[in-house]
Amino acid sequence: MSKKALIFLFVIPILFSAIALPAAADTGRISPGESMDGELRRGDSTLDDDCYYDTYILECDQGTLLRITQTSDEIDSYLMVVSPRGTQWDNDDYSFETGFDSRLTILTSERGDYEINCSSYSPESGDYTLIVEEIPAPGDYGIFIGIENYGSEFEDAPRCDDDAVDLYDSFVESGLMDRDNGIVITNRDAELDQVEDAFREMEDMAGPDDVFVFFFSGHGTQVECDVRNRDGEMDDLDEAIALLDVDLTDNQLADLLGDLDAKLKVVVLDACNSGGVARDVVNGPGIVCYASSEEDVLSDFAPELRAGGYLSVFFREAIEGEGDLDGDGIIMIGELSHYLLRRYYQEIEDPYSATDGYQELVHERGLVKQDEIFVWWSDDTIRSDRDKP
Repeated sequence: MSKKALIFLFVIPILFSAIALPAAADTGRISPGESMDGELRRGDSTLDDDCYYDTYILECDQGTLLRITQTSDEIDSYLMVVSPRGTQWDNDDYSFETGFDSRLTILTSERGDYEINCSSYSPESGDYTLIVEEIPAPGDYGIFIGIENYGSEFEDAPRCDDDAVDLYDSFVESGLMDRDNGIVITNRDAELDQVEDAFREMEDMAGPDDVFVFFFSGHGTQVECDVRNRDGEMDDLDEAIALLDVDLTDNQLADLLGDLDAKLKVVVLDACNSGGVARDVVNGPGIVCYASSEEDVLSDFAPELRAGGYLSVFFREAIEGEGDLDGDGIIMIGELSHYLLRRYYQEIEDPYSATDGYQELVHERGLVKQDEIFVWWSDDTIRSDRDKP
């Protein structure tokens, strides 16, 4: 048996292989939450490329999310995991920061014994540590705001209220969010007091292991900077989302998000000028923002998709299952970003808006890694019309 001829470095670390490993004696059994020290040395079983490897057995139930890491200061780790039915995952170096460590994040699709095979990228001997962690299912929480009927200085924004309702329903119906964990605010209720109340409620609900989504579909605008904030705005303009009574600036939204203790905060803004908001709200760890256009560009409506905005539709598709690009039951931030970018290029063939330039997706993920888990399905919930392995 040989490793893959092509090793993908520094990408989402879930790679599949159809090549079977040779039979090997078990080095030991390991359980989630445990770590074991091992050594590759002469006398171990070898692969076709003469690399030594050790085999550990891990018994798991179906629907368990695992993070398996092989770390070493002496060898270039190479990690392989085989399911009871023979599906194989491989990983070499999973990020620049960890050097030659290997990691796989796997959602178990069946109950039984999984083989974990610790090896090296090229033939060498040395010590290593194997770590197996079970990742608990996070709670998913969200605030979903959509405004169609402004009745003020802004024209109405057709179907933007439906965007918020439809996205909330998709989270609930996909099994990703309990119905009581989301707050929907539309039209006449979309005033600052109600939004601040919703954030205060979320502060009491979302914890440090949870995922929080803030979604807005409606008008966006630019306003003159507060003097205190001009250092960060070269044009002396703040970007803002237009609530029914006030413009909520990027800095005000950043303050509201900062009071939440969630592990991951995903901000989705389908509004004109929202790219400028993205830059300012991603101001610390654990925050990702997707915006429908750059800070000096307007966003078009999407009547042909029966929606208020394009990003609203594409994000909803993603969490219904289309964003699970490799079909493993997990959507990582890297997958989500790639899916949204791809859908922009697929659907908006000519992104030029006659009103104000080129509309492109803006995404800022700050310190959030591509392999950060956004959502995952721990049961047999149907994620979309597509079949999933």
